[in-house]
Parts: sequence; structure tokens; C-alpha cells
Amino acid sequence: MNQTMRHDYVNRKIRSSGRKVPHWVIMFTLVVTILFVVGLLFLSWHSVDPQPGGQQLLVPKPQPLPKTPALPKPQQSQKAFDFYTLLPDIQVKAPKVEAYKSTPKDASQKLNILLQAGSFKRLADANRLRAQLILLNLPSVVTQKATSASGSTWYRVRLGPFANRSTLNKAEDIMAQQNIESIRIKIALDH
Repeated sequence: MNQTMRHDYVNRKIRSSGRKVPHWVIMFTLVVTILFVVGLLFLSWHSVDPQPGGQQLLVPKPQPLPKTPALPKPQQSQKAFDFYTLLPDIQVKAPKVEAYKSTPKDASQKLNILLQAGSFKRLADANRLRAQLILLNLPSVVTQKATSASGSTWYRVRLGPFANRSTLNKAEDIMAQQNIESIRIKIALDH
């Protein structure tokens, strides 16, 4: 075996990791603790059993509280409120109101709302958005061709018309989740 590989385990001393505390520190701490406990016991005995002729140090004598004048008793009315006898005698009469008459809307003109998802110069861009909206199961997706006053052609992608607010809001929520901005367009349909 190699000389550097040998270890002497017999003569090895085990060393503690902490510093050794002197004996006088332990004794001093023990004496101070005992004196503190004795002092607490002395004070508790002194406050409970005072010596004859001595004064009590920690517990003062309780002072009597000043007497408060008695409150006058409430006067009882001659007529007592009796809930059970009073209630059956009372009758409530509701006022007469005419029946509600609804005003029918003009059936020839109905106001509906469209959602415009986009407007493009190229038909291919409009068809791409239209296909994306159809895949999202949105109702009545159409592409409309419109010519502006200057003569330029635009392709608008629209949804609807929506007959009620719940389907309109649902369609707007689906489009918002896909980061597609929409514009509400009110139109009057003739029937």
C-alpha cells in the first residue's frame, strides 16, 4: 500500500465543532436564574399574605364604586298593542289599475344589427377572414362588394342580421377571443 493512503484511526481525536464554554459562565447563569425565581416567589407570597401591620405592595385595595341613581320605570300605556288581535281586523285594499296595454311595433319595419368583421381591397383577404369565421361556427357570414364614391372597390365581411341580443353578444365574444375587432351596424329590414 501507498504511504499516503494510510490513515491512523486509533490515535485520531474527535473535535467538537463548537467552542467550549467556561465553567464560571455556567455557574453564574445558574445562580442568576435561581435568584430570579426566588425573587418572583417572594413577591407573590408578599402580595398574597402581607405581614401584620405591613402594607400590601402590589395589590391595591378596591375602592367602592359610586352609586348611580335608579332609572325611572317606563310608564305603560293604558292600551297595550296586541299583535294577534289587531292583525285580523286590518284589511288592505289595493288600488284599481288598468291592465297594461302593449304598443305593437310596426311589423313592416324591423331593426336588426349586423356585425362587420373587416373591409378589404382584395377579395382573397376577405374570403380568408370569411372562412375563419365560418370555421368558428358564426351565423350568416357573407362577403359583400361595395364601391365607394371615389370609385374604389371594397369587400366587406359581415355577420347577421341578429334577431336578438344574446346571439349578437355571443358572436362578439367569439370574435374578441380570436382578436377580431367588429363594428355594429344597424339596418332596417323591410318585410
